[in-house]
Amino acid sequence: MIYAMGRFGSSVLLSLVDLATFFLYADYFGLGGTLTGIAFAIGKLVIAFFGWYFGYLSDVTKSQRWGRRKPYVFAGSILLGLSTALLFLPDYFIPVGDQTLLFLYGTFFLGLANMSYGLLSTPYMAWLAEIADPEERVVVSAYQNTFSMLAQVVGTLLGFALPAMFLAGGSSLVLWVLLGLGGLEVLLYLPAVVTIRETERIIPRPNVRREIDMALGNKNYRYWLALQGLISMPTAILASLIMSYMQQVLMLSEIQFMMVGSLMLLVPFILFPIWTMISHRTGKKKPMVVSLLILTATLSLTIVVGQPLLGFIPLIYQGVLLISLIGIGISGWYLLPNPVTADIAHEDEVSRGEARAGSYGGLISIPLNVLQSLARLIAGFIRDLPMVQGQTYSMGMLLWGPVSSVLLIPCIFLIAKYIETDPLRKEKK
Repeated sequence: MIYAMGRFGSSVLLSLVDLATFFLYADYFGLGGTLTGIAFAIGKLVIAFFGWYFGYLSDVTKSQRWGRRKPYVFAGSILLGLSTALLFLPDYFIPVGDQTLLFLYGTFFLGLANMSYGLLSTPYMAWLAEIADPEERVVVSAYQNTFSMLAQVVGTLLGFALPAMFLAGGSSLVLWVLLGLGGLEVLLYLPAVVTIRETERIIPRPNVRREIDMALGNKNYRYWLALQGLISMPTAILASLIMSYMQQVLMLSEIQFMMVGSLMLLVPFILFPIWTMISHRTGKKKPMVVSLLILTATLSLTIVVGQPLLGFIPLIYQGVLLISLIGIGISGWYLLPNPVTADIAHEDEVSRGEARAGSYGGLISIPLNVLQSLARLIAGFIRDLPMVQGQTYSMGMLLWGPVSSVLLIPCIFLIAKYIETDPLRKEKK
């Protein structure tokens, strides 16, 4: 619990950055979808490098007092809180009507927030392979994701409420809310930093090329790396455009908007115990494949939801059904990837005698964030497609779902056919 609860604060901030920043800069401050997409893409390229590099550094760090992971977790939590607050308050520092300055400001602080998250999250996630036994990792991941889901409910509600908060109290209200969230985030990581004791392990000698070669020499990990990158594209498009879709196509009121949005997070929270039970009985592959199949089928429906074909169903009910199915579809993917990465790193440690969980976790950030940056660009271009005739939204508001579904198909094939999601179980057999 001490380890898992840190996820609450950082997940609130991350959900705000991923879910609300695109909407805030493009729709509220008027930067435009393409420029906002470019700023997001640059931010993801930043974490693509630093997410890996800080994982590698935490692997080779030697400190009798702090251990390998703690300095990065503590420093990253502070920097993430500050950078997120500044990201959402450009009007404090620049004239937001100047598109060039707004673009440069957003790009800089998106990059800083992403770097900070890499500094915090990769060493933190590397702990999972070191403080939990293989049979405990799905349960620990469930605790983590429970805090993460609760945080994303809070983050989603805050994200949807940001325009109203700006209107009600101006930037000063938003400033105090974000500073409070940043302070809470630091406080929730402190118990783990203070109490977790790392066991003695064989530390790899500092050699970047050797560590990369060691990780990429694992065939199963190479497939897993490819999957993480490929699946980041449809999920990034989903995170970028779902808020605009609900407001513009489904035309939900503010209360309906927040209620329906929270379902996408509450539904996975409810399903976590079910996926955990199934993964213990059958392994992690089956729940991951099933949940991604549901997500693929659901996202293809955005082209008909909210359209005359379904006009006999009130829009609020269409929104509830669509978002609930999306929540079911993403639930397995929320829960299980971290235990899979930890198991692959653990198998490597058993076979080679060196602990490099940071490198295994950090290298994932390269394909994940490079392709996520491409996805943010695609989301920006999709948002700026020509308007639907007779409507106030673009054709992209209908097409982003089917595009995401197509991108998910090779992901399902890859995990079903090529990836061993339970290498330690296979090793025991």
